[in-house]
Amino acid sequence: MKKKKTLIIVIIAAVVLAGVMVLLIFLPKGGSDNEAATIDEGVAMKNSTDKDGMHQAVVETQPNGEIKNNSYGTLIDNVPADIKSIHVENKKGTLDVSANTPKGEATVYTLKGFEDYSLQTGIPDQVANAAASLKFTKVVSSDGSKKSEFGLDKPRATVTVTYVDKTTAKYIVGSNAPQEAGTYVQFGTEPTIYLCDTETVSAFDLGINDFMDLNINDAAENTDNNEASSITISGSGFGSEIVLEPNKSDKNSASFLITSPSRGYANESESSIISGGIRGLYADSVEMVNPSSDQLQKLGLSNPHAKITAVYPDETIKLIGAKPDSKGKVYIMKDGGTIVYKISADKVAWTNTSYEKLVSDYVINPKMDSLTGVTVKTDKTYDFVLNTETSTKTDDEGEETTSTTTTVNYNDKEVDLGKFSSYYDDLSLIKIADVKSKSYSGTPEITVTYTYGDESADTAEFYPAGNEYYIAVLNGEAVGSCYKADVVRIKNNLSDVIK
Repeated sequence: MKKKKTLIIVIIAAVVLAGVMVLLIFLPKGGSDNEAATIDEGVAMKNSTDKDGMHQAVVETQPNGEIKNNSYGTLIDNVPADIKSIHVENKKGTLDVSANTPKGEATVYTLKGFEDYSLQTGIPDQVANAAASLKFTKVVSSDGSKKSEFGLDKPRATVTVTYVDKTTAKYIVGSNAPQEAGTYVQFGTEPTIYLCDTETVSAFDLGINDFMDLNINDAAENTDNNEASSITISGSGFGSEIVLEPNKSDKNSASFLITSPSRGYANESESSIISGGIRGLYADSVEMVNPSSDQLQKLGLSNPHAKITAVYPDETIKLIGAKPDSKGKVYIMKDGGTIVYKISADKVAWTNTSYEKLVSDYVINPKMDSLTGVTVKTDKTYDFVLNTETSTKTDDEGEETTSTTTTVNYNDKEVDLGKFSSYYDDLSLIKIADVKSKSYSGTPEITVTYTYGDESADTAEFYPAGNEYYIAVLNGEAVGSCYKADVVRIKNNLSDVIK
């Protein structure tokens, strides 16, 4: 037992000794400055202000003209609150930004000549941040030779910044370096060319349109103002104006009625998309500010393809739109406004709708529980009497449950509700095949009259029109053609209900 303990102690000592030896091998050896770890302190340079008050940066070079440690550095290191104004000249034009920073408050920016316009949140800050402080990752050329190779013979942007201390800074922006390494920039009046972060200096590429607020109009502040009393769509793309009004009746589940050019229930999907594309609109981009009449004509807005007027309790909104392009984009603007916006056409469906799209899919689709009677006239007349009762029950926890029960009678005899419901689907789900087909003559082959609880009624008539179609006439006005098979089914399935 004693020998075993001794052996264990020897093994432990050997392991410890081996560990110490490994540690000594890998520890850095002293006594040599060349082998010591070094820290990159950046390029040696002097920052100053010349006699004209312009900030300059001079990179220190060796006697042979080479840069001792070509590395990173800072051209200027201010904060946006130090800025008084920014003058930008680039391929999009010229702009001037004024900055004002009240003590203890955020900086307020204005665009010269556009003081009354709202600016897009974050854009002025993006430009100011780049103008206040700019760093570089490398010096590309200390003498500025071969400027054309760096896009600096014809710079894409020239920026002059004036600070509150009356000093200035100048940035000249060239092309982007290969492999996304950065962007070539000159600073002040020195010839030195630097490599700067592309994302930072891209702020100097922005133009007036980029500064404009993309919020076209505001959403309703509360639900009371969210519903329009009328929506009128017109324009050069429409033969007649289309008027939509909310469906206040409980006779049909449609949200909107079409009151012009003819009266009927609106397609639920299309009308809902249109009503949702009027308020609270946010553009993809601003195309133009203060367009001329010639520019409006080129954009398709001098005689707009679509116009919409929506009357809300708190305001009336009027917008105009061009015809959507092949990429699904469209130019729109406030009627009488000065900004042309580009937006996805699916966000403003009224620019690409039509009467055909807005007409209901069905000839008429009343809610069955709103009816007191359904009369079907073919070779004879069939009168169905409906009665719907509503009951409310309260459970032990005080929660109320409301239910409805409908009974149907024919010739004073109750009809099986399941069979009638199936037959009612045949009646009320007859689809319109072609809204443009409206020519009819003679007498209707089938007439269906729906009588409501308020004693009003809707009458649908079906006139033969060739071998495959019938013309549907609702309350004396043709609404389009429908398939013969759907109409004939009304007559053929009657016997299953009344037997």
